[in-house]
Amino acid sequence: MIYCSNCGRNLADNAKFCAFCGEEVPEIKSTRPKPKPEEPPEPVRKLSPIITFDTMAKGDEFQGFHITKMVTKDEEGIKYYAVKNDIKYVLKVFHKSRMANPQKVYGLQMRLQGLLNLDHPNIAKTDEADLTANPGYMATRFVQGISLDILKKKHPELLTEALIRKVAIQLMQAAKEIRKQGLSLSRMSASGMMLDDNNDLVLLSSSLHHEDNDEREDIFHIGGVLARLACDHPLANTLYGDEVLTEIKYRYIPGITIGFNKVLAECLHRNILQRYADMDLILEHLYALPRIEDDEICDTPLDTNLPNVKTKDDMPKVGPEWGFIALVALAIIIVGLFMFTNLFSILFRGSDKPFSFTGFLPTPDTLKVTSNNQNVESTTQQPTQTEYGALKTLREGQQYEVDRYGLSPNIPDPATSTRPTTHQAPMPSNMVRLDSGTFGFGRLKENLNHNVSLNSFYISRYEVTQAQWNRRMTPANVSTYGENLPVDNVSWMNIILFCNDMSKSDGLDPAYILDYSTKIPKVTCNFNANGWRLPTEAEWEFAAKAGALFDYSGSDDPNDVAWFRDNSAGRIRAPGGKNANANGLYDMSGNVSEWCWDWYDASYTRSIQQFINPSGPSSGTQRVIRGGNVMNGEGRNLNITYREKGNPNRGIPYVGFRLVRSK
Repeated sequence: MIYCSNCGRNLADNAKFCAFCGEEVPEIKSTRPKPKPEEPPEPVRKLSPIITFDTMAKGDEFQGFHITKMVTKDEEGIKYYAVKNDIKYVLKVFHKSRMANPQKVYGLQMRLQGLLNLDHPNIAKTDEADLTANPGYMATRFVQGISLDILKKKHPELLTEALIRKVAIQLMQAAKEIRKQGLSLSRMSASGMMLDDNNDLVLLSSSLHHEDNDEREDIFHIGGVLARLACDHPLANTLYGDEVLTEIKYRYIPGITIGFNKVLAECLHRNILQRYADMDLILEHLYALPRIEDDEICDTPLDTNLPNVKTKDDMPKVGPEWGFIALVALAIIIVGLFMFTNLFSILFRGSDKPFSFTGFLPTPDTLKVTSNNQNVESTTQQPTQTEYGALKTLREGQQYEVDRYGLSPNIPDPATSTRPTTHQAPMPSNMVRLDSGTFGFGRLKENLNHNVSLNSFYISRYEVTQAQWNRRMTPANVSTYGENLPVDNVSWMNIILFCNDMSKSDGLDPAYILDYSTKIPKVTCNFNANGWRLPTEAEWEFAAKAGALFDYSGSDDPNDVAWFRDNSAGRIRAPGGKNANANGLYDMSGNVSEWCWDWYDASYTRSIQQFINPSGPSSGTQRVIRGGNVMNGEGRNLNITYREKGNPNRGIPYVGFRLVRSK
């Protein structure tokens, strides 16, 4: 296999001229004697190509450039400061050995073509590039200024958030043009970003490479560079390095506004589908940021603990654990003795019967009860329960009640007793009554069968606002301030206190009972109380679906019923701005996500065992969040059946709630 000495392209073994540039291919004659047929050929030793550095000195001329100084050497070539036509350039001369690899030559050609086509005020202009020259070279205009890397090291006090915001906007504007030319910023670093004399950003050509990658990968890398510039911690380069950010959730940077932190957080989301979709969307959010003096500064200390990475020596040893196997076998034998012999009676009940084997099958029940009157028709009929609930009729004229936990054990006889009347507390006009019914919990168009029954309940038409919250609780650190906007960033536990306080003020029986005997209060719910509470997850989904199978609450088009990332600019909106669902409820999809009562279990909707008024798993560490919010894009995270989770003891941005009453 041979290559053209001029352009580096791969040529046929018998080629006389290069098909790409026309260079004559010298005839190669081997002087090595042919091995004898009966002798095996000698092994061929492969030698790595040797890179030679033939440098030029000050005053030398090259392609019309006057060399003033050599700057650096690397595996690609040698950089010089040079002057041509009274213009200062950074001249890079490529090693001839680079042309021996066709793949590298192709990548270099595509990169240089993109650089020559770029003409943007925030990108250093490449005026010349020629790989056919001997040797190949490129010339980029010299930028007078200071790199952001040196600025951070020597003058960190000058690297303010205002400057970083300005750099971010100029960087995104330049990145749009860079992507159009098929180039990528995935290798960009702070040393390749200059501030000129006007404090404007200028990207050096060394930051740009030809790479066919997803735009969101560039967004992730750009976000990491900006985060490292904004963080003044000594470990910033480690904490906000690309490798760490792909494994650990973004940590808010202290001393930086909450708004700018949120933009960086979405750039650096570990899930590529949750990042900004393109540079235009980032620019829109950067322009929409409030002024620094009007925004809240993050004062949460930076957590510098990184999770331990297991090494090969830390991995568990694989092999039989004979001690554990013996212990399991002994436990099985003991259980078998208790189940299939009378050993338990002998040891714990003082039985004087001899030890005996009772067998594997239970002994039949010999106690038989016969009726003296086979013709008497039963006057009572026990209620039966189906997969979807309980049958309502016991006998003609008599009905039983289904409470929150199942069937009521006491069924009064209408002939001898009357049903007591329950006092109904006044219900505000913004509450909607939902009659009892059945539906497919956790199911949508893929499974139409109903599997859960719910009693009737009342649910608020709108999400709870900041004004309602502030009348009873300490004002929350909300994402978007406004008395009439939904409250967010409030913890599940504080919502419990809010509900109980509101119930007492309204003369209602509080739904929640708090046990303060433990470090973290234990909360139980009396679903039969008439006080305010959060909806169960099943109640929330029943209310959101409103008897339909739409992808979003009220429509298959999220623009009709939801404020989300594509139409909200990431800002929470006033309740009722979109269409209501068939139940008359607003913002069940989008705006702010909503806390529910239930503990979170990822497999709960698939393995549910309580089909009448389910109230979630009996224990857990995270509580359920439903509905999606203004930071979610159209699709999975905004879907009506999507389930999220959160720490009940901490507020979460863009997560609020709405209220429910049983009666």
